Amino acid sequence: MQRRLIVLKLLVLVMSTASFTLAQDAAELRFLCYQDGNECEVYAELLDRFSADTGIVIHVEIVAADKIDAELSRRLAEGTSPDFARVSDLATLAGHTLDLRPLLTNADELEAQIPAPVLSALRDGHEDDGIYALPDALAVVAPFVNLSSFEQAGIAIPGGGDQSAGWDEWLAALDLVLAETAVPYALAVDNKEHRLVGPAMSLGARYFDESGDLRLVDDSGLREFLRILQRLMEADKTPADTLLGTGKSQDYFVRGETVLYICGSWKVLSVAQAVDNAFEWAILPNPGGVGGSAGIAQVTSLVAFEGSPHTEALGMVFDYLTQPAVIGAFSAQTLTVPALLTAAGAEVNYVTEIPAIAAALNAFAREVPRLQDQAVALDLHPEAAVYYEASNQYLRAFFAGELGLDEALAGIEQALAN
Repeated sequence: MQRRLIVLKLLVLVMSTASFTLAQDAAELRFLCYQDGNECEVYAELLDRFSADTGIVIHVEIVAADKIDAELSRRLAEGTSPDFARVSDLATLAGHTLDLRPLLTNADELEAQIPAPVLSALRDGHEDDGIYALPDALAVVAPFVNLSSFEQAGIAIPGGGDQSAGWDEWLAALDLVLAETAVPYALAVDNKEHRLVGPAMSLGARYFDESGDLRLVDDSGLREFLRILQRLMEADKTPADTLLGTGKSQDYFVRGETVLYICGSWKVLSVAQAVDNAFEWAILPNPGGVGGSAGIAQVTSLVAFEGSPHTEALGMVFDYLTQPAVIGAFSAQTLTVPALLTAAGAEVNYVTEIPAIAAALNAFAREVPRLQDQAVALDLHPEAAVYYEASNQYLRAFFAGELGLDEALAGIEQALAN
């Protein structure tokens, strides 16, 4: 039923674009698209409807997620770039993307909905007000929580389940659940990439200096979270292998062996399938601290390229793809979190037969307005990979007892400074 409603809404929307039909010969656009799931297939379906109404032909070329950066770099170097593309790495595209502001009929409205770090990622200084990327999805980090363990223990969920609660309140509640149930672990999180960054930000960590360079400007929040994890590991309340890189936190959660599991929205489908009906679970607001209730997010975006001879047609395509009904259809069918701020604030009718999936994704979407700018900016920064590689290496050594905390953090700082 949901799919029929989405299709009907889109048919109405596409029919409403008739007034935009090009007077000149129909353009043919090349769209280079990467997907982790079915995103490009959904785009192809949506764009077929657009093409049927406008006569603009769009050739969708799908590439694997691990190939898109190299493929775009090659084409840009050869001067054979597509008209537009779906990308995750904006840092390498500076100077190549088209300013969409003059082409969009709703540029000011869209600008207000785009996270500030996405807007600034491709701008050339403070005087540049161009819109060079339109984000289409976010991968958001927040806690997966075993609700059944709280119910079994007779313990209230911190914040009531819909409001953020502080880390101290969460840790106290987790201890009570462990005392009243057979669940062995309070919290599980992999020492991998961005999973530790959100909690660190919530506790006050700052990752950018005044010049916008990626640095551990204030590592107090990261230190605090690392000490929390160290204490939990020493008390056998978090699995050590996940912090040492030999185990996976998701395995502990789906087996019902940890109350709380910190990971991202991209894991919802696999968690739902693995848990099935074994226990009730949900995505809850990130625990908060002096930095607020902070997660972190990775952004995928649509960009158009300089040199395309079809700028008017591109404007029409981007106008269409940023309509609320189209955004909703894309999110619903791809099981992704919408990236535009107003869209993230609305419930999405996700196309799934598993209610827990729809509830979880909408809960992740409710985290979007709470994101700090640095939580979006970090993954957009060209040195993000350097930070994550150093973090994985030095923090693994810290959890293994091979380095002290000061030494581990100094190693990360040194990697960023080089």
